[in-house]
Order: sequence, then structure tokens, then C-alpha cells
Amino acid sequence: MEPWLEDGIMRIPWIKNPIIDLELFVRDLIDFARRDWDHLKLEEHFFPDDIVKIKKRKHVVDLDDFYIWKHNKNGDFSVKSAYWLACEINRVEINSLAEVQPSINILKAQKALSGALGVTDQLRHRGMKLDGRCQVCGKDGESINHVLFECSVARKIWAMSHYPSPENGFDKGAVFSNFHHLLVNRDNKSWPINIRKSFPWILWRIWKNKNLLFFEGKSFDARQSVMKIQEDVDEWFLAQRKDRMVDLNVDTLNSSLGGLIASAAQVHYLPDPLPIWKPPLSGRLKCNVGMSWSTRNNLACSAWVLRDEWGRVLLHSRRSFTNVTNKEQAVFLSVLWAMESLISHRCTKVLFALHDVSLIGLILRPIAWPSFKYESTELMRCLGLFLEWSVVHELPLANRGAYLLAQSVTAECRLNSYVASSYPSWLYGLFEHERLASSV
Repeated sequence: MEPWLEDGIMRIPWIKNPIIDLELFVRDLIDFARRDWDHLKLEEHFFPDDIVKIKKRKHVVDLDDFYIWKHNKNGDFSVKSAYWLACEINRVEINSLAEVQPSINILKAQKALSGALGVTDQLRHRGMKLDGRCQVCGKDGESINHVLFECSVARKIWAMSHYPSPENGFDKGAVFSNFHHLLVNRDNKSWPINIRKSFPWILWRIWKNKNLLFFEGKSFDARQSVMKIQEDVDEWFLAQRKDRMVDLNVDTLNSSLGGLIASAAQVHYLPDPLPIWKPPLSGRLKCNVGMSWSTRNNLACSAWVLRDEWGRVLLHSRRSFTNVTNKEQAVFLSVLWAMESLISHRCTKVLFALHDVSLIGLILRPIAWPSFKYESTELMRCLGLFLEWSVVHELPLANRGAYLLAQSVTAECRLNSYVASSYPSWLYGLFEHERLASSV
């Protein structure tokens, strides 16, 4: 039997019965009709403590098995988490090196400063018989500092990138002093941010050009390289903007989720959060979802408020979920319940306003959140029932109505679930104020 239960380490669950079918698969323990574990089979084979651990893992019954990277939250591999893992494995040696290395472009900088880049001087020092001249400019001696800073092509790239050079120039200093100049000035407020932050791409492009020439015989002049550097820098800064618009293609989402979305669904994301409530577009409804989670008794309290384009509250609802062990689960259950509720009320064109950025991410880019494949699959299955749907990030100040409704469950023990028209009388002032403010 293979270890498949995660309990600090991967292990085999403790078997209750001495006689067991050795050809039993994990899939045999799943009730596909209910899309959940088969509780009777779990109780038949395993001890209660392990059953609790097994039930914590939600399975995706519609997709084949897939891999996740367990060293970060979303389950998607990243260089940052891989570097962290390497540090954990070799803590003493690697941490001692990391403490003296720059935090920006750390892997490439570490290699350059420790002499680990494959330039001719380093290879000849290790006994390889090679031509000692620079492969780009033909000058004798190809050191790391020469390739990145002294070579005539590298100097042209630095100059045309408008990156300020040291007082005596890059070619007069050593590799350590040149890197010191880059790192000291990365937060220099007197330089434009796109200039002072661009040096990782300049270094990368110089090094990449050298390798393309050596291995593929391709050469790029300084002007082409600077244009590519500028494109890379612009793309990176654009990706960091929080007010960007992300238009998602339904086919893209379908390919990552096994075709769970109706082809008629209109999917888009408007992540420009405002501190005040804003109405939806004409002909659509806006649903604010609020959640409050009690760590003391593992109680999740959820609420949603549905409003039209004029800010009028059409419906609101609240309910509670028991035995919710973490906040991520509470958020997921709240949003899924809100979506299912609106489907039952035949609301088919809805803008969902959510406060949790991670949940928005796993809806709009599920391929980047493999650890939450179950959650994204269930949400997308439900969203596929809408004719048109959108997701927007809502700041807490603009989501107060739904949050206060959810908080009333935990704060005042209002555990009864209900759906009602309009808004509750005790929130009259808040919803009327938001309606009037949104019409201005």
C-alpha cells in the first residue's frame, strides 16, 4: 500500500481491520454521486482520528489526478518557494550565503558574486581548454565582470538603458563594487522608479544574449536588447498594478477546469476597489457577500445582499456553518452558498462583490491555485449556471452591509437562517445612505 494520507509526512492510514483488500484504491472510498467521501467505507476501514484527517482533504471527482507544490499556499510552483525549500534542506550552508546576498534577483546575483557563472575565465580555471577571448567583443579575458559590465556591447546596453553608472564607470570597478552600486540605488528616490528597478532585466538580457551567441549563433545589437529590456520592465510594472483590468476567456477557464462553464457565460473582472459601494451596470444585479468566522467554536456565519442598478436592496439572507476549521473554508462555503441561493432565486446576471482576494484569484486563474482545485471546480460549476457573471474585489468599507449581517450571527447568536426582501430594519440607515451616495 502506498502512503496517501498527509499527516506531517505522507503515511498509510491506520487500518482498523487486520484483513483488508490490498487492491483497494482511494477512488473506492469516494461516493461519486454525492461528490464526497463514502463515510460508511471510511468507518469500516480506518480509525476515527484518521477519518477526520481524510475528510479534510476534498477531492475533485471530475478531473484526473494532478500534482501540487505543497510548499506555498496556492500549490503552484514558484522560484521563491523552491529557494525557501533549498534553504530549509541546507539551512546552515545556504542561509549563511543568503544573509550576505541581495534580495532582488538573488539567484543570479549570488551566482555572479560567487563566481558560479559559466564564463571563459571560470571554465579555464577549472581546467577546461578554451579560447580565452570574449566571445562577443574579442577582447582577451572573459570574466563575469567583463561580460556584465566591461564588454563593449554590455556598456552600450547600460548606456542606452539610461541607467546611471558609478562615478568612475562600470568598466573601472570590480564585480562586487558594480553590484553594490546597483543594489544601493535600487531605492534611490531621485531616480525614476522604472530606471532604478530595471537592472535585473538589463543583467539578464546581457547574459542571455551571450548564451544565445555561444550556443545558437544568434546576435543582438544594443538597440534591440534595450527595446526588449524596456518591454520586459513595462510588462512587470503593469503586472504589479492593482487597478488593472483582467478579461478572461471562457475557453481558457474551461480548459483548466475540464469544461465546467456554460459557453454563454460572460466572465470579466473589475479589480479597482473603491471605498464606497457602487451599483452594477444597467440590467444586472450586484451581490455583496459577507463572512464572519469564530475561531473559538469553529462557527462560520455568512450573509449576502442583492441590489439592483439603483442601489435598492431586493433580497438579503444569512446562515451559519458549523465545524468550519479555518477561514479559507469559511470564505469558500459563504460564496458557494450565495451563488447557489441566487440560482435558486433565478438571478442569472450577477456581479459578485467579494472581499477575499485569494478566492477571486482561484476563480479567475484556477490554474495558478492547484491546492484549491476542489474549491475552484465547485465554484465554476455553480457559476456555469449563470448567463452572465462577474467578480469584483470589494473593500471592507463598501461591504459593510453584508459583513454586519454575518457578524450578527456570531455577536448576537442569531443562528436562524432566512431569506427576506429588502433590508433588515436595523440596517436602514446604512443601506439608504449607500443608495443615495451611489446615485450621485
